[in-house]
Amino acid sequence: MNDNEAARQQQETRDNWSLRAGEWNQQADHMARLAKGLNEPLIAAAGVAPGHQVLDIASGVGEPALSMAKLVGPAGRVTATDLVAKMLAGAERRAKEQGLANMRFQVTPMEDLPFADDSFDAVTCRLGLMYTPSPETAAAQARRVLRTGGRAAFLVWGPKADNSQFIIVDRVLAEVAGIDPHEGAFTPTRLGEDGALNQVLQAGGFSAWEEQSLRFSPRVDPDSNFWRPQLALRLGDRLGAMDDGERQRLDDAMRQAYEDLRDGDRAQLQVHARIGIGTA
Repeated sequence: MNDNEAARQQQETRDNWSLRAGEWNQQADHMARLAKGLNEPLIAAAGVAPGHQVLDIASGVGEPALSMAKLVGPAGRVTATDLVAKMLAGAERRAKEQGLANMRFQVTPMEDLPFADDSFDAVTCRLGLMYTPSPETAAAQARRVLRTGGRAAFLVWGPKADNSQFIIVDRVLAEVAGIDPHEGAFTPTRLGEDGALNQVLQAGGFSAWEEQSLRFSPRVDPDSNFWRPQLALRLGDRLGAMDDGERQRLDDAMRQAYEDLRDGDRAQLQVHARIGIGTA
């Protein structure tokens, strides 16, 4: 991929997420509660501890950066970064609301971090690496800013076939609304296959690398319309532009799709995420 193509795809990603920023800010607290099961393993994998200087890449509207700021305490600091200024503004707002004074915020692409070599004890990235045109370059940048012996942990979604949410939402959006839910170059499950993260970390120059698999089987109430925040996050402003009839058709189709997974009074979902851990 040449530089012009990489720049074009990066701009496409920035534009795509800018359209979703408003909905992500509205759903931030709701998402934080749901994401605890992903945050805690990721933070542990990176070895984040009190007093650490930590870099969080693709912080979005705040997690896991906010959780890590509480962990590192007043002697440490978390630097939250994101490609999209509107996203990071939500993280900064939430940090102020939570009284977190040990954070700083930087709008930056993950492929060109504006930090000195050996600046951080740990680096994290939750659900961001699959959206860069060059994950290997992003990994190399994370390796560069890490101190010797520090760890970088990247969390991505596993294969689409292992994640009920992607199977159902993708099908409904395509069949009911004629929408490709992953318009653009990259999909959420792009790096989900076993070994994909190890290849990225090896190419990024880490001295050691490994992968962990996270699997969950949450049971949810189909009558709670739990998918509505997910649709809002995936579609952003596009959902708001739909008329009432279009939104109702999506809602009905989502409800019916999750009925197919009903087991008693709950729908049984499957979730698979993967963590790649690189040691500097």
